[in-house]
Amino acid sequence: MARSVALLRGVGGPTALKMSALREVLASAGLGEVTTLQVAGNIVLDHGGRSRDEVAGTTQAAVRGGFGFDLPVLVRSHAELADAHARNPFADAAEGRWVQTVFLDAVPAVRLDLPGGIPEEAVLDGREVFVRYPEGIGGSKLQAGWFEKRLGVTGTARNANTIAKLIALSA
Repeated sequence: MARSVALLRGVGGPTALKMSALREVLASAGLGEVTTLQVAGNIVLDHGGRSRDEVAGTTQAAVRGGFGFDLPVLVRSHAELADAHARNPFADAAEGRWVQTVFLDAVPAVRLDLPGGIPEEAVLDGREVFVRYPEGIGGSKLQAGWFEKRLGVTGTARNANTIAKLIALSA
């Protein structure tokens, strides 16, 4: 059975989580066998027949109760994650860490307009923004927060390499 992927937004620094403790907290919340990838809030779990919103709510409540952090959670099924990766027009770029998908909690009601004179390319497609950073991500103004502010939705970004690993783990 394919699994779901929960993406925590804002993990790190003052909201750093130990992945072993996170796995325990989420398993105790009834999310089945829990796997984490890296230390950035990438979680593969069993949805147990729950809807995406129920999984997000259960995950958010468990993190709040276990660690005291009220972090947004975005959930995608294995099929949704694979579909997003397949729709990414930049997925075949040579440098996968400089291609990101910003996962959004809803389809924005506004159009995506990028500022002029920047090297980045971005495409809004449903609940995802696909971004290519030809000069690297670190110095770019087009971070997940920039997209959130302009689109009026909550989002969290993952690079193409991480998404490929999450697809494999959730299969």
